[in-house]
Amino acid sequence: MKYIHTIMIPRLAVHHLTLLSALADTGSMTASAARLGVTQSAISHRLREAERRLGLPLVQRTDRGLALTAEGERIRRLGEKFLGELFRLEQELEASAKDSRLLVRLGQATYSRYHWLPAFLDHLEKVDPNLSVDLSGRATGHPLEALLDGSVDVSLIFGRAPALASFRAIKLAADPIVAVLSPNHRLAQEAVVNSLNMGNERFFTYPLTAEPGFDWTTLLGAPTVPFRRLTHMPTPEAVIDLIRANFGVAIFSRWAIEPELADSTLVARPISEEGISLDWWCVTRASDPEDGPAGRLARALANWGRNSDHALSTLAFETEPT
Repeated sequence: MKYIHTIMIPRLAVHHLTLLSALADTGSMTASAARLGVTQSAISHRLREAERRLGLPLVQRTDRGLALTAEGERIRRLGEKFLGELFRLEQELEASAKDSRLLVRLGQATYSRYHWLPAFLDHLEKVDPNLSVDLSGRATGHPLEALLDGSVDVSLIFGRAPALASFRAIKLAADPIVAVLSPNHRLAQEAVVNSLNMGNERFFTYPLTAEPGFDWTTLLGAPTVPFRRLTHMPTPEAVIDLIRANFGVAIFSRWAIEPELADSTLVARPISEEGISLDWWCVTRASDPEDGPAGRLARALANWGRNSDHALSTLAFETEPT
């Protein structure tokens, strides 16, 4: 973020805002210092200076560590939105100055897997060569919040289309939800794998996103027979490594494990006889013009998935978008 350290916000410098974000995410002075690349004493000094400028506490101690006060949380949210918009503007201006391209930041919910991206970028170069794409990791856990705070311009999400008027959504397709396991797993020969036949097998779960309403129980409903052994993991990628090593079973959107299915290191089975799919959406801010860079990228992605056999096989989408 070039030049950003010189910008001041009333009473608080930008480095104070980055500190509040780090503390909110880590709940620790030590972890925040490591994230920001400074000493713990420097972190403490920044916090005291911020609180001195405002004349109120921004951080409080809890049983789980440090947490922002209500005032600190308000400042963090507004600050992140400001910094995201500023960063986006700077990137767009720099990209425009370099090659007259318009930069669009793309993110997707839950899965940090972009095996489909090279083929799409080849397509984009042909249909809209003035667009340049950058990836945003923030959308993985916060796909809608990332849109609102400006850290991403296009988010790929699953489930229901956002109901808020703040967003505009284009349906990509419906993708099967499948049980995923090692080819050597005892259930690999079953036609259907779910809680009814898993018994004491370990079932790995992972966060779909950190935003409300995005979990398997909410999206698919509670299983008729509860899973007996659940293990929560921090990322889907960690789960993939464990089930590939035959340590258990997990549920995935099929496109996310397409590389492992292609090289036969994993197998997928339906979780019901009828099969279950979730819709995937390309979401932008409603405040952005429909013919703006974000809208153009969203339409290009939807058209690519609709018209390209390679796109559909890469993303594993099995149902045509409506």
